[in-house]
Amino acid sequence: MTLANAHALFCGLRSQPSYLANLTIEEEQRLGLMAARREIRTALKAAAAGLTTHDEYWQDSSYSNWRKRPSIEIKFMTQGSFAYGTINAPAQSPHQEIDLDDGMYVPVDFLSNGKPALAAKGLFAFVEGALADLCQARNWRLAEKPNCVRVKLWPGAHIDIPIYSIPQDRFVAIKESLEKSHTAAFSARDSAMVSWRLPSDKIMLAQRDGTWLQSDPQQLHDWVNSRSERYGPVYKRLCRFFKGWRDYAWVKSPLSSLCIMCAIDKALQRLPALPSEDRDDALVLEVAKALPDLFKGEIENPVLDHLCINGWEDHDRKEIVAAASELRDEMQSALERTGDAELVVKKLRNKFGERIPYRPDSIKMASKIAAVVAAPASSVAAPSVIATTSG
Repeated sequence: MTLANAHALFCGLRSQPSYLANLTIEEEQRLGLMAARREIRTALKAAAAGLTTHDEYWQDSSYSNWRKRPSIEIKFMTQGSFAYGTINAPAQSPHQEIDLDDGMYVPVDFLSNGKPALAAKGLFAFVEGALADLCQARNWRLAEKPNCVRVKLWPGAHIDIPIYSIPQDRFVAIKESLEKSHTAAFSARDSAMVSWRLPSDKIMLAQRDGTWLQSDPQQLHDWVNSRSERYGPVYKRLCRFFKGWRDYAWVKSPLSSLCIMCAIDKALQRLPALPSEDRDDALVLEVAKALPDLFKGEIENPVLDHLCINGWEDHDRKEIVAAASELRDEMQSALERTGDAELVVKKLRNKFGERIPYRPDSIKMASKIAAVVAAPASSVAAPSVIATTSG
């Protein structure tokens, strides 16, 4: 039990937007991202026939005769925060941007060396060439990134297009299986999709330098969904709250969204019971208490074993741990030691910004006596006993 209950500020206000609502991107922006995604997909699909006829897109001499090359049918899958439902509006616009990650999948034969027959550099050139006219017509701009093609839309928004290659034979099998189950019951179609899912080691991500990396974004999507199933909807809300804290604290930080999501998972694992849905403020406090120690240690990628996702420089680690410690202290002060509702709101705004509503009247305050009684007992060292011979 805390002295102050600020749950309504985080997600429970009705007469005005709560913090969660203030983190949500505007509907016009969401529709704009989806419309841009649709136009980009259409342009790339229309240009896909050119993959067969242009030599620069291929890296194996066995495909020197373009007539022997297979036709290419590209597919797309949105991934990242837009797909998870954890996307936030920027805290410091236009320096921070909303984004949509739309993976482009290219089914193609794999070579004996385990690499796709299409050239990674060639695929970057294909995507940028196919989008050049569209970008000019829409006043969009292409930006170079090492592992994706970025399309800068209006100020404060962009779409990233990571490029994946998957084995042609497995893709054909998946497609045929799904077509056969198209008229079947939903359970049959779901079963078909699971049984024909591509092995993760057969999904390769193109790099601008010409290399390929094993990468399966669906694994991460499945992990996020599994956390939501375990903890309930509050898990994604917590992810958005702490992403909002990060974006308010720094214009740019090496503290990634994935690292935040993994740290929240670890913090929730420490609780004696599964989280409830009616005290988001108290859960923010409990996670904040755990973050400094978690950020001091190593946090591993949840789907790529032994890959550290917080291998920061020493000065970055000190800064992030210090900021997490300050968040912990301010949260404790606001909810456990402050008996004034207005001061509670001010302390929360110190760390989360003005998107925390200024609504002291929504704070529920317990009596200090009740809070003390409910608080866990502090451990006190046992008094030392000195031996004596007096009788």
